[in-house]
Amino acid sequence: MTKAWKFLVPSALLAALSFFACNKNDDALATEEAIDQALYDVQERGGLGSYGCYELIFPVTIQLPNNVTAEVNSYEDIAQQLRSYFQANGRPKRGIRPPFSFVFPISVVNAKGEVIVVEDDEQLRRLRAECQGAFGHHGPNGYSRHGVACFEFIFPITIVFPNGTTAQADSKRAMHQLIQSWRRNNPTSAERPTLAFPLQVKLRRTGEIVTVNNADELAALKSSCRQ
Repeated sequence: MTKAWKFLVPSALLAALSFFACNKNDDALATEEAIDQALYDVQERGGLGSYGCYELIFPVTIQLPNNVTAEVNSYEDIAQQLRSYFQANGRPKRGIRPPFSFVFPISVVNAKGEVIVVEDDEQLRRLRAECQGAFGHHGPNGYSRHGVACFEFIFPITIVFPNGTTAQADSKRAMHQLIQSWRRNNPTSAERPTLAFPLQVKLRRTGEIVTVNNADELAALKSSCRQ
């Protein structure tokens, strides 16, 4: 092998490795951008999360682009489900927003501490119409890292039902089950369960644990997350 070939072969190999590495990085970046956009779209549509008026009660079931459903316990779980989908089905095209949706019913908590059972997409859109959120001031870039949720509830939490009875939820799942059970037994009720104060939450951005003493403090906390 001549000296020229000895020089060219390693150079060509290095170029090929660099090309594949760049493609892999591009794929990973495109995937994370698509996840950010998907989370942003779903939250904007319902006025959810840090930039909206409502906090989602997990667990929820989502439907993925291939019509597969999965139960998730956090927004991070949703992101991982989408990431796995893209790894199995190829790189998402730029500018194409991957459709994923909630399997209803779901439950959300508003800034007054009321628990709202959302039966369908139409009801979710009606809630959004009542919400003066901050989505127009914040885009989807990096959304899965800093947008998503304002806070996480610290359990146990006491739920006060419209008839005056109470129940303690020791976990996300227990809270979800209590609310769904109440709704099944009271399908026509216009009143809503509420969270008992004081309660504690963990702020997503800082990790700080905050005691919320009343509905006004909860509303102020939600408002601060939109800034």
